[in-house]
Amino acid sequence: MAVRFRLGPVRPAHCVALLLSALGSSGYCQSAGSPAPATVTQAGGVQDDASEAWLYRGLKIEAVGNSSSATRRDASAAIPFDRMSPEMASRSRRLLRNVGLYRRLPTISFEADPDVYSHFLQYPDVAVATWRAMGLSKFQLQEIAPGRYSADAGDGSVGVVEVLYRTPADTLIYCEGAFKSPLLAKPIEARALMRVETQFRQGDRGQTIAAHSGDVFVEFPSQTVETVARLISPISHNIADRNFKQLTLFVQMMSTAMARHPDWVERLAERLDGVPNERRVQLCEVGSLATQRRLHLAGMGEVSGSVDELISPFRQLSAGEPVPNRR
Repeated sequence: MAVRFRLGPVRPAHCVALLLSALGSSGYCQSAGSPAPATVTQAGGVQDDASEAWLYRGLKIEAVGNSSSATRRDASAAIPFDRMSPEMASRSRRLLRNVGLYRRLPTISFEADPDVYSHFLQYPDVAVATWRAMGLSKFQLQEIAPGRYSADAGDGSVGVVEVLYRTPADTLIYCEGAFKSPLLAKPIEARALMRVETQFRQGDRGQTIAAHSGDVFVEFPSQTVETVARLISPISHNIADRNFKQLTLFVQMMSTAMARHPDWVERLAERLDGVPNERRVQLCEVGSLATQRRLHLAGMGEVSGSVDELISPFRQLSAGEPVPNRR
């Protein structure tokens, strides 16, 4: 038997780093907005609405998410404390000793321009500003120091996000604040550690295939909140998986749009707010490189499909509107 459960719309800004912060990828806090329907089965699995299935045809789930004790132990042991400052290493160790909820997000592979992917990973505030410019989110992410950001979802979720380290293949993010969950009446205080690992490989047409996953550790200072969070964890875990899948879809769509429509990238960059001017210039440069790379790939053919055609279905999905079923 399955029951209907209303999941909030994806908010890419919530996953600061590609994807962009432990705020949303952990699934424990989602922005207010029109919900997008999904089905939660008795086994706790989330099934996307059937009309959305065609959107994900370019994504491949190589490994499903899980929260097993063994996976958590391995993930905890693999955290590179030696690459952090002593203060952040101490905070991270304390968080890992008191984890209330853990999730290994799915491993998803998809076609993506490596420069587009890396740019959004390196500059999460630009990714968030992009969503605002496209009318997909009002989320605010402001850099207050190198690698340190203040976040405000506009729904009572506020926090500070710090990138502890970042390489092309590995990113570790620390986040703390008061987060609003659709499953709880009041905002809750929490701390989270999120590690995103990415690999790139060449596809059969010479295109770049990205494969990424993540580990999310959440600590709740309140024992009462932790107890409630554990009770609803099957739903929370699956919201996290679904958010990560939708955020992956966004990166894939942006890679396609930026590679095919450099003029659109320039117009988009002009509308970015809350970021330094050099970030606008850099976004245009990334779009230009993506276009050049695409033109060098064999068998890509002529540009087809407008930006609106590429982005419109995802905009509907983000807003919780019905998505036309295409085959």
